[in-house]
Formats: sequence, structure tokens, C-alpha cells
Amino acid sequence: MTARVLIGPDSAKAADKLIKDRQALWPYTHLFPPPGSIPVHQIGYLAVPAPAAGLTSILAYQVPEGFRFWMHGILQCYTLNGAPGPFNPGDTFWTVDVNAPGIPNVQGTLVQGLVRVPVPLGSWLFGTQWRFDMPYEFAPLDLVQSKALNVNLGVGGQNFYVSGLFGYLVPAVSK
Repeated sequence: MTARVLIGPDSAKAADKLIKDRQALWPYTHLFPPPGSIPVHQIGYLAVPAPAAGLTSILAYQVPEGFRFWMHGILQCYTLNGAPGPFNPGDTFWTVDVNAPGIPNVQGTLVQGLVRVPVPLGSWLFGTQWRFDMPYEFAPLDLVQSKALNVNLGVGGQNFYVSGLFGYLVPAVSK
């Protein structure tokens, strides 16, 4: 491909076209919820299971039919007696997956970047989510689950996992 150098009126027209093309994309749906979107703030908690229990679901959220879910933040933390519990990296591994298992004839997948995370993300005590630079997108009827694998934490009693999925729903429209 040969580069063309535009000068004079041609360069002004090309610049105007580039600006208009970019304006047509604004607002970028992956950064801001579009008008008419529905906020999603799903929070769940579970008493910490024994390490032998394996990967355990803390929160499951099924995307409603006819909508896409854009997840822009997450909360995955551990509490002891209602406060952030003492935690060393690797005491628990958090994972987010989609459609695994439980939905017939659908292959489950792991969510890239949210597999075996060895540290808490966000804080329920301070009301902070772990925000993503770009949201994860999920299709209608996807089952999004936040799970944890206990390696070295106290079991039950006042020990809880807290998990949250935050984002918005937009109508699923074919292009």
C-alpha cells in the first residue's frame, strides 16, 4: 500500500471525514452505558468451605434473554467477623467462568484474566469494586459464576467469601 500525502483542501476534507467517523462511534459502549441500559449489581456470599470441597460457586448470575451483559467491575474478597480477613496471596484462588457446568449442550469457558486469581479484588468494607479497563461481554442466557478454591483459610463460622458482579444490560441486537 502506498501512502498518499494530502495537502490543501484535500487534507482538510480527509481530517473532517476522520473526525465524523470517530464521532459516530461515540460514546464508546465499552466505556459508558448507553441510554436505556439496565444496571446490574449482583452480590453473593458463602461461608468458606473446607479445602477438600474444591472449586465452589459463590455467585451465579444468568444474563436475561434478549440482553447482553457488560461486566465492568468485580468484587472477590474474604471476610472474618465482618472485617477483611488476614490473607496471604494463594490462600484462595478466585475464578470466573461462563456456562460451566449446568447448562446442557453448552461448553463452559473460563473468563480470560479471571482464572485462579490469588489475591482479593476490591473491598466490600470500603465499597470498592475492581474495575476493568474494558468490560467483559456476555451473551443472552450466559451463566456467569464467581467461584473460589479454599487453600488455606479458616472454615465456616464467621469466615465468608463475598463476591459481586457489576455492569449493565443492553438489548441484544443483531448487526
